[in-house]
Amino acid sequence: MDWDQIGQKITGFGKDVSDKVKETAEMVRLRQRICAEEDKLADAYRSIGKLYYEKHEGEIDEDYMPHFEHVGEAKAAIEEFQGQLNELKKTKICPECGAAVDENASFCSKCGHKMN
Repeated sequence: MDWDQIGQKITGFGKDVSDKVKETAEMVRLRQRICAEEDKLADAYRSIGKLYYEKHEGEIDEDYMPHFEHVGEAKAAIEEFQGQLNELKKTKICPECGAAVDENASFCSKCGHKMN
């Protein structure tokens, strides 16, 4: 085998590696775009579900009942945990804007609402 053939094989191998790297990079880029679109889709489904829940909270279709119950239970648990956290942090929640305010504050530092 002469040096020209070895050089051609090395060049061909380098081109193959370069093509594989480009192909792999393109696959990674496409997978990232797929993930981004799947995230958008999941957000849209969540938004649709939340909107449906808010519009139909009082008129629950039997098929949705278990899901509405889970939402209610989760909301109650979050509220309880948030209360415990506020006690530990010595804060209260502004009824106007929802900001955490020092428990001794007379007004909300975010919106200026008078605190009880």
